[in-house]
Amino acid sequence: MALHRSQKPVRTRLETKHIDYIIRQCKKGRRTSYVAEEMKISQRRVQQILAEYYATGRTPVLQAPGRPKIAPTREQADAVLAAHHEMPAGVTRTTRNLRQKGMQISEKMVYKIMKENNMVTPSAAKSRRRKWIRFERRYSNAMWHTDWHAMKDHRFQGYQLITYLDDASRCVTGAAVCKEATSENAVAVLQSSITEFGTPATILSDNGSCFVGVRRKVPTKSWTPTMFEAELLDRGIELINTRPYHPQTNGKLERFHRTLEEEIHHFGSLSEFVAYYNEVRLHWSLDIDNGETPLQAFHNKKAPYAIRQSDPEWAERDTND
Repeated sequence: MALHRSQKPVRTRLETKHIDYIIRQCKKGRRTSYVAEEMKISQRRVQQILAEYYATGRTPVLQAPGRPKIAPTREQADAVLAAHHEMPAGVTRTTRNLRQKGMQISEKMVYKIMKENNMVTPSAAKSRRRKWIRFERRYSNAMWHTDWHAMKDHRFQGYQLITYLDDASRCVTGAAVCKEATSENAVAVLQSSITEFGTPATILSDNGSCFVGVRRKVPTKSWTPTMFEAELLDRGIELINTRPYHPQTNGKLERFHRTLEEEIHHFGSLSEFVAYYNEVRLHWSLDIDNGETPLQAFHNKKAPYAIRQSDPEWAERDTND
């Protein structure tokens, strides 16, 4: 009985015994349409099997399903290894770096080469779909993130890293390793950062004692500002504090610290890594298709003088506005 058009047969996964059976039935004179319906495959597939059998005189050999695997060439492998040695990065960034140099290579091929050379670590967490919610200032110098980080690299163990990072561009505006996480050291790095990149409108920090002074219950004359807070007051910079025990508020800086610990062993010093991070390394949150780096984004996202004069809330403007 023929199948109704609305019914879809469950296709048989052909094996050698099935092909032998199809050939025997057709040689007995059975119509190809009946054989196809019995085997739950298309009539065209039965005709292809018969055509190959009569052309060669042998039972057709089944091929592995899917596209044939293509091995990388020596030129491709050497280019990927050289690119990764020159600029350590993941699969996507390495692919884009090679394409910018004029080499046409697929991301899948780069992954295959890097995996064979133990340059990538398969992880189920990386393939898990994430819900991206991005909050960032629209203009550079609207907000800087700052925090201390205990260094884990063996060359800097026992030292604390103070970092200032621009929210809109992800540009590291200041970074230094210090023996102690003090307010004085935070101010010293801030002053040099402002000299090079300008004055931010706001700074986001946690509630550490080096950032925030003592606040008592009595509202009058109860605030003892730190040297850091006094510096911000003198410069007209607003200080915003994160929610206690909620590091996600300062997530952009937390992610920078993770990247630093993962990649700094490729560099001779902290300043070399910061220069690479700002001027060379591609960033997913920026215009990665055009190779925009954090330093380029910092200059591209500067608020013109006209906007600052006409919009008093320019520093609070968000990209999602």
